[in-house]
Amino acid sequence: MTNLKMTKLFKTAAIAALITGFTNSAAALEIINPLYVPGTSIELFDGPVLSQSDIKQPALDSTAKIAVARLDGGRLIPTPYGEEVDWKMLNKRTANNIELMSAGDYIKYIPEIAYPGQDTDNKIDEVRITAASKGYSHVLIYGVGPDASWASFGGKALRETGLTVHAGCDSWQKAKAKALLVNAYTGEVLGAATAENVEYNIGELADNVGQLVSSLTET
Repeated sequence: MTNLKMTKLFKTAAIAALITGFTNSAAALEIINPLYVPGTSIELFDGPVLSQSDIKQPALDSTAKIAVARLDGGRLIPTPYGEEVDWKMLNKRTANNIELMSAGDYIKYIPEIAYPGQDTDNKIDEVRITAASKGYSHVLIYGVGPDASWASFGGKALRETGLTVHAGCDSWQKAKAKALLVNAYTGEVLGAATAENVEYNIGELADNVGQLVSSLTET
């Protein structure tokens, strides 16, 4: 019997087996695959389904550039010298690039309001936009005293800041100092840090921010 006739025979037998519903699966396998050995089974794929796999990505990339912005009365101010030192020390302790946002950057990217035009009262969103314009992927916005009250930040209710704040985030808590780590492009708050011991400096707040950044960067 020629190879062509054998091929046609195998195809015909296979089709017949499919039509009858494979009542005899072993016999069908022998017809379709002449090399099939009776008594063996075909291994099925039992690997993890991608959608069900437990692969987690860090919320913050280790190469992320983070700007630090100091609020006072809800407005950006130059970072006080004593606080500036604490943030520079934090930058040396972390893999991320943490830099201070200057008031000059803010003025550069925020348009002037002509007299007698109405100035915006949402300076937090302006700070975020400035950070994004300067190429920072994230911005750490912080304030002390009245800028760190219950369910508010920078003198505004959290729901009115233009930021996306998730339930359970420490940003809702009252403290003597509070910092929010914000995605500069989307306005999403990745996390928050608070501190009570800020009478002489904000070292405690910087340390807590360092722990926050580290936890968000780990896989």
